[in-house]
Amino acid sequence: MGRSSISKPISQTYSALRNNVPMPFEAEPGRPYVSPYSKFFANLEAGRTSLGTTEEMEKRAAKLLERSLKCGIPESELRFQTKSYGRFALPPYVSPGEHRVTVKVALAAIPFKNEQEKEIFLEIVGSRFDPKKGDLQLSSEKFASRIENKRYLVDMIERIVSNTQNLAKEFADEEKTTM
Repeated sequence: MGRSSISKPISQTYSALRNNVPMPFEAEPGRPYVSPYSKFFANLEAGRTSLGTTEEMEKRAAKLLERSLKCGIPESELRFQTKSYGRFALPPYVSPGEHRVTVKVALAAIPFKNEQEKEIFLEIVGSRFDPKKGDLQLSSEKFASRIENKRYLVDMIERIVSNTQNLAKEFADEEKTTM
């Protein structure tokens, strides 16, 4: 079996394609033929595409991964769980539990400014925090759509963190005034 072009390095593959482009006409005598595709292959070899360089594309992808909620938790740290029970033969064809969404967030992913905020946060969430795993787990089946339940849970996390920060500020102000 001959070697596949896939196993060759990309630059060799493009060079081979560039050199083997059929000529629609003969080149002028004494002048080398310049393929109309030579710029295209040169750009590919240099890592440039119509969308920009591969480095720019990697930067854009990294920026998307860095997106975070208003409260500062990176979106990549939210772990959503849903269940699908298959379809039943009788109406309404949807199990009531299919709309339920659960989100888990590691406590380490939540940006606390000080230890007091962390303590207040743990008081607010109560038993929803698992100290063995270090995760906060919230569930919702309030709405008829999984998407709405996910939005609700994200909003709930943002509200809990912002209320925690506000309470910590109030406690700090009270401590300053009592001294």
